[in-house]
Amino acid sequence: MKKIVFLIMSMIVLNAQAQNKFALGIKLGQNFSSINNVNVDRNAASFHLGATTQIGIGPSFSIAPEVILTQTKLESNPSVSELLGNNALKPETYHLNYLAIPVLAQYKVFKSFIVQAGPQYSILLDQKKDGKEAARQAFNSGEFAIVGGAKLDLNGFFLYGRYVIGMNNIRSANELGNNLGDQSTWKTRQWQLGVGFSLFNY
Repeated sequence: MKKIVFLIMSMIVLNAQAQNKFALGIKLGQNFSSINNVNVDRNAASFHLGATTQIGIGPSFSIAPEVILTQTKLESNPSVSELLGNNALKPETYHLNYLAIPVLAQYKVFKSFIVQAGPQYSILLDQKKDGKEAARQAFNSGEFAIVGGAKLDLNGFFLYGRYVIGMNNIRSANELGNNLGDQSTWKTRQWQLGVGFSLFNY
């Protein structure tokens, strides 16, 4: 198995060198997160930043592994009627900080426009509730997602937008009770918009 993986990686590297298509860059941008929970505000803004690579495997195709520090922000703002009906409810904000590792397939539609799609796994680094450390067991330690988007390459400078669909429940078995509502599953949805710079190309 190790020999097969080594052979595949060697072929990718050699082909990338032949195509002159290895690139390394940095990126940063804005997240707009939501969750399938009626008591959580839609499109709460947060941030992401990280490094991106590109390995060419043909004239139009490439693979783009990335390492990103990204934040999911959840804001609960119960209505007046909800507050009157349940004294345990109150406005709260959660910041979930992840190390995300997407591996995206890229296809160059034309010279500067690239479409992207692939899986992403995110590792929960820490979480804060109203700016303070919260119990780690409130959320699961990892999240698997599917990513789709597009990138506009402007010769060393690029713009991008993507949509991230969480595939698993981020709420731990030790759930938060009524803090963010009592839904059976919490799956995230996130828009990402950003800008990046290529550090070098081979």
